[in-house]
Amino acid sequence: MRMLVVGAGEVGTYIAGRLVREGHDLIVLDKSAAAVERLRDLDVAAVEGDGTRPEVLRENGVRSVDLVLAVSNDEATNLVACGFAMRMGAARTVARLSSSNRTPEDERLAREAFGIDAVINPDEEAAREIAGLLEGRQVTDSAEFDQGRVRLVGVRVDEESPLANQNLSDIRTIHEGANVLVVGIVRDGATIIPRGDHRILPGDRVYMIGARAELEYFLRRADSAGRARRVLIVGGGSVGERVAARLEKTGASVRVLERDPDRSALIADVLERATVLQGDGRNLSELRESGVQDVDGFVAVSGDEETNIMSALLARHLGARKVIALVKRPDYIPVLQEIGLDAAVNPRLTAAAAILRFVRRGHIMQVTAFMDLDAEVLELATAETARIIGKPLRDVKFPRDAILGGHMRGEEFSIPDGETVLEPHDRVIVFALPSAIPKVEKLLS
Repeated sequence: MRMLVVGAGEVGTYIAGRLVREGHDLIVLDKSAAAVERLRDLDVAAVEGDGTRPEVLRENGVRSVDLVLAVSNDEATNLVACGFAMRMGAARTVARLSSSNRTPEDERLAREAFGIDAVINPDEEAAREIAGLLEGRQVTDSAEFDQGRVRLVGVRVDEESPLANQNLSDIRTIHEGANVLVVGIVRDGATIIPRGDHRILPGDRVYMIGARAELEYFLRRADSAGRARRVLIVGGGSVGERVAARLEKTGASVRVLERDPDRSALIADVLERATVLQGDGRNLSELRESGVQDVDGFVAVSGDEETNIMSALLARHLGARKVIALVKRPDYIPVLQEIGLDAAVNPRLTAAAAILRFVRRGHIMQVTAFMDLDAEVLELATAETARIIGKPLRDVKFPRDAILGGHMRGEEFSIPDGETVLEPHDRVIVFALPSAIPKVEKLLS
């Protein structure tokens, strides 16, 4: 696929790196010569230029591209670039919106006014990820498919985990036929596409898929801490408000600690059941007064990265069971997990993962990528002419570096096995390393 990317910041660079490995043809535009220079190590055409100028878009072949991704740090640049690109003949456009106070109605208006196919709000994507992480003590990643009916989660395995030292083929037997499937294992930084004889070891991060209700039931059995029911959120900005609103819908008891009195009053009116407190998340005594020692979920999502890190470490010290922080620098994330945080979320990179969903065309419905995972998860619809149609999966030569993890027909979800026979327009979920993705696409289209 031929793509034009406007913006070579964190999001643009991350996306370019992912797409280049899959063989896509990319041109990346940025006004900054330094940003363009940083892309020289990637096999992309990096061009210094202003994506809001029609002549620059024209010179870089906007009329012939399949997709324009406007992902700069400036919202106006992204909207204008997509507006011009659409009118100049680009097949599809996606824009990243950076304003934190954008509402769904604002996003709809932006799509209509500028003719954009999709807009991505980093705050909403970060809130979605954080809410998913609070599903269990050991959950490190979360994604939804089939309009939320199917979930994939990453789970950290420690010495006490009931998953530790088990063969994959034994998990359903031991856990009373749990209808979930392990589709990926991360061990020592390497991603493994597992088979039935693979053994889960302490220290692994395991990715598993299942229908929402069954996966949540399995997580409750495999993770004694379970979903966070009492949550303290430090930071009442856009992300904090969105996380609190999502948690309210699950019945969780939510408290929000916000330093600014005006913002505290505003979100107290917006949220339905959450308790809003005014205070500083860096203050040990104020954290205690907020009841941090009694919560099973702590989320630091203020606009200041240092505040988030400091308050999260204090919360861990005071006894919070699961601690999550919002950070701007992705290179901090592995270090923070080593020193005591359960998870760290980078809104720019969660937005990048969301943008990747729109990169595919044809029968691919969704693509999900995790920040430190060398694999992607694809939701696809089987074409009428697909070679995989009409034969048992045991007779299909499926790419070795991929695994078919879920099968949906109508509203029914199942874990496929060797006897499963796919029909046209079925939907499947595939966990694949980048090298296998073109083979998967060819097999199912």
